[in-house]
Amino acid sequence: MSSTNDFGGNISLSVKVLRETYKNINLLFNEMDIIGKEHGFISLTPKFLRWKSDSYEDGWLLSNFIKVYQVEGDSAGNDNVPDLKDGDVFVVEIDLEGEEDYPEISISRFQYDLTKWERMPSIADHWLFHDPYRLENHFTIEETDQVWRCRTKTKSINRYWGLKQAIGKAFPLFTVCDSEAIKSHIFEALLKLPES
Repeated sequence: MSSTNDFGGNISLSVKVLRETYKNINLLFNEMDIIGKEHGFISLTPKFLRWKSDSYEDGWLLSNFIKVYQVEGDSAGNDNVPDLKDGDVFVVEIDLEGEEDYPEISISRFQYDLTKWERMPSIADHWLFHDPYRLENHFTIEETDQVWRCRTKTKSINRYWGLKQAIGKAFPLFTVCDSEAIKSHIFEALLKLPES
């Protein structure tokens, strides 16, 4: 009987830990929006993007979260999306499982033909920003000196809203633990990512 109680207690404890993790991620995203705005970044979506599915048990657990930003500036001239700015799209992704079973955060510079955008991304458009470093049938992917680069294959450019290429890097999530780390590890680092 004791092992049954321990097992049940472990499940309840796991759920409590996950709830605290979600609470902390929400605090991080709120702080990112504030600090980002101070440094000229505007969030393209009020909420984070995520994949959720009732059909697949993997989709019951939110473990990957994406925020999308641009730098304040001139309009991209896209009549369908007047709030879209001219320039790159910056993506911050939190992956609780990480590449090596350790939570990580990745930052990326996405370069688009912005005339292909028909609307701003919605919560369910998570796949647009999650797929590029993962799907070799749509992207040419390489990693050099801990910088990831992917180029969209011609057949997939329209599917991915005119994405030409993405350049990014990942680091442990726990290195972003305060306002100064958000500023330096995320927003200043986004602007330092190579353009090609």
